[in-house]
Amino acid sequence: MFLETERLILRKFEESDLSDFCELVMDDELNRMMGNWPVDSEEKARELLDWFLHGEKWAYAIVLRETGKLIGDLTIYEEPPEEVRNAPETAGKTGCSLSFSLSRQYRRRGLMEEAVRAVAGRLFAEGADYINDGYFDFNLPSQAFHQKLGFAPLRESRIPAEDGGELTGIETVLWKKDWKE
Repeated sequence: MFLETERLILRKFEESDLSDFCELVMDDELNRMMGNWPVDSEEKARELLDWFLHGEKWAYAIVLRETGKLIGDLTIYEEPPEEVRNAPETAGKTGCSLSFSLSRQYRRRGLMEEAVRAVAGRLFAEGADYINDGYFDFNLPSQAFHQKLGFAPLRESRIPAEDGGELTGIETVLWKKDWKE
């Protein structure tokens, strides 16, 4: 999948993305909100970029069309998590999952909404009945974003935290039947 929107290009990652990718993934606040382990070195960022380049079939760089700068990422997973797939609401339906992040300095401009809307439209056109995504209960901006796009809460899950505690994840679903482009 390769998509272009008014302001963005979603394309496969490239080796030349390393510098912008380091800037994105070495942001401690972004990692905290995503529930990710800290990325504190270029070496760790390189490993993650290699994973996007070679390990994820549908991992896309979000690039600002105007400047060519990588400002985020969006990954499509062909199969939602088991607890989503096996929920009574989704059983027997075709779905996929998303994961995405955007560099802090490019937030609150509608860029991620533009990217997710383009991807959702494409996935629904290709036969998905629903799209799953999740956020952590403490991530109120992500909660508001999901609500704005029409994602509805489906399930809560407990995820081990770095400090030995647990995080509460909220799995959400955007239904094709409710989709408004």
